[in-house]
Amino acid sequence: MVSSLFGYLVSILPAGVLALALLLLIPRALVGARVAVHILFFILARDAMSPAGFWQLDAGSMRLSGSAPVLFALAGMSAALVIGVAWLERGAREGMAWWGKGRMVPSVLWGVLGAVVVTAIAAALKTALGLPSLPAPDSSMYAPILVFALLGNAYEELLFRGMLQQRLGQHMSATRAWVVAAVLFSLCHAWLALIVTRVGLPVLVFTLIEGLVAGFVYRRAGLLGATLAHGLAIFALAIGLY
Repeated sequence: MVSSLFGYLVSILPAGVLALALLLLIPRALVGARVAVHILFFILARDAMSPAGFWQLDAGSMRLSGSAPVLFALAGMSAALVIGVAWLERGAREGMAWWGKGRMVPSVLWGVLGAVVVTAIAAALKTALGLPSLPAPDSSMYAPILVFALLGNAYEELLFRGMLQQRLGQHMSATRAWVVAAVLFSLCHAWLALIVTRVGLPVLVFTLIEGLVAGFVYRRAGLLGATLAHGLAIFALAIGLY
């Protein structure tokens, strides 16, 4: 566990140093450039999980293959990044709602509904196309998978919905910002889909659906709702629910 996690952290360290240097050099007023740096580092850190052996992808499924301690450790790092980036980039998330209209319970319900929609669409497409599945994990792994799915995707949602979509909404209509952010979200999975895993189109289609639903939920239920929609959809996929 320690060696695999250490190897992963060493592999992303050079990019992390470069990203930190850029954030120190780029003025806070250049919000777009700073958001781009955060997203680029996230893409590299996420895609490096494949060669590290922390997850597996095929055309119809995804499994988190890291051990429970590794998943908990990665979840903790993601939580730290959420706190750190949210504090550091207060200007980039200007206007961001943590939950919808100050009410937490409706935001949770929106998030669960969003996850159900993503899961239903993905399951229907998988069945219609006859896509394969990797072996399902043991039920003892459900808790670490859930924690990782929620906290890991909280970081991703902060970047793509709380910062990117929110920022785009200052320069175009809210609907266009929602769609543009979702398409960019899918595009940011292209290297993972086409080069790292060679799974191809299924990853791009799934992430486009996920981005559209999470972005829609974000507009109504804030970051909490978007995180639950994204995280619970990934949890359902990772445990082999369909």
